[in-house]
Amino acid sequence: MAIRRPAVAGQFYPAKPRQLREMVTEYIDNSGADAAPERVVAIVVPHAGYIYSGPTAGYAYARIRGKKPNRVILAGCSHRYPIGTASVFDQGAFDTPLGAFPVDETFASELARAIESGPVEPHLLEHSLEVQLPFLQVAIGEVPIVPVLFGGAAAPWHTEVGAKLGQMVDKSDLVVASTDLSHYLREEQANQIDKHTLEMVLGQDTATLSAGLRDGTCSMCGGAAVTMTMAFASACGATAWSLLDYRTSGPASGDYDRVVGYGAISMERDE
Repeated sequence: MAIRRPAVAGQFYPAKPRQLREMVTEYIDNSGADAAPERVVAIVVPHAGYIYSGPTAGYAYARIRGKKPNRVILAGCSHRYPIGTASVFDQGAFDTPLGAFPVDETFASELARAIESGPVEPHLLEHSLEVQLPFLQVAIGEVPIVPVLFGGAAAPWHTEVGAKLGQMVDKSDLVVASTDLSHYLREEQANQIDKHTLEMVLGQDTATLSAGLRDGTCSMCGGAAVTMTMAFASACGATAWSLLDYRTSGPASGDYDRVVGYGAISMERDE
């Protein structure tokens, strides 16, 4: 069985299981967000080092606490490898300090065929999906996963993938889209562009977001994954989208001249 080993344990998050579990639990508990596991269809979460983005991620994972999905689709964008379409990790498991997450091989293989998946090598060193797993472990426990990495700018194809995925999943399934927002701007600039980007996501129009990402009025490194997730959520009947938390790296780093933006969004069905 192919085991994908942790690439950033001890860097982005603690490698020691007890310390890691305590840290993640604290982020989720401290958010104060109420759980609504039956309503949540998808979440958008950041993927930086936990000391920077962990508090923001905690809001989204608090919202899904106790959810019982048949599978979780993890969607991100490759930071190191070029990908023409997508890369679906379709065999084996992702190991973490808190235990291994098995890949839903049947579903992953079906999705890989449907979207012409490329080689799995981009997953081996990629952090954007890996850092979500300890949060998943604490919020809902071990669950089969379907790791998907995209490449390139957000495009209509990603919207088509999201709609297609919406037809494949079970009602209980969850999509986790991993992205940070603007990078290395001054705090005031970051707040301005991030506010606009988040408004475009909450507007539920993938074409408008994609256009903003192309012309630079919006900024996120996982734009393709978020675009796919927006289409997925809409296909699954999620009409209640909300911003749970926004912040930058400034307060944690003390550097307000070059910050990274982080946002947590929940995409939910109406009560």
